[in-house]
Amino acid sequence: MAGSLYSTDVHDFYMTPFDIGLGRSVKFDHDFHGREALEKIAENQKRRKVTLIWNADDVAAVVRSQVEPGIPAKFLDFPKARYGFYQMDEVRSGDKLVGISTDAGYVSYDQLYMSLATLDLELEDGAEVEVVWGEDPISQKPQVDAAHRQVRIRATVAPAPFHDFARTVYRGLEAAAAR
Repeated sequence: MAGSLYSTDVHDFYMTPFDIGLGRSVKFDHDFHGREALEKIAENQKRRKVTLIWNADDVAAVVRSQVEPGIPAKFLDFPKARYGFYQMDEVRSGDKLVGISTDAGYVSYDQLYMSLATLDLELEDGAEVEVVWGEDPISQKPQVDAAHRQVRIRATVAPAPFHDFARTVYRGLEAAAAR
């Protein structure tokens, strides 16, 4: 595990299929272990999968901090910010934890830094949130900068998949192939 999400309770890292956009694959037309629990979760979903578009000025400030005096922000790698096997960063709205960012990177086609995330349902597309970038406490992983500071990066909530083609045409082809 890597990222700003820190907890001594492993349950804080759990995600349901609905949280990560796989709810459409869950079928209740047969018996399976955990079905009753999953049916309850399906009836009371709390989060949804989204794309977070990171604020360009905040991303530039993180990169700039690497060459300025003082303790830099956590290094932001391009094209993928991958410094742990599985990365989970806090997503906040003010002081409230509203989700988890899981996969951050630069998409050259769009010239945007973005991440996938699971967010509380009440946050609509277009809402502004903040990704907490950097660890506290700093882990002992060799790929983590020994000295860095956490920063908050503003991000705008967008649909996932981000591109309309993937949400409509591609998903339509998927559905047709499944029939």
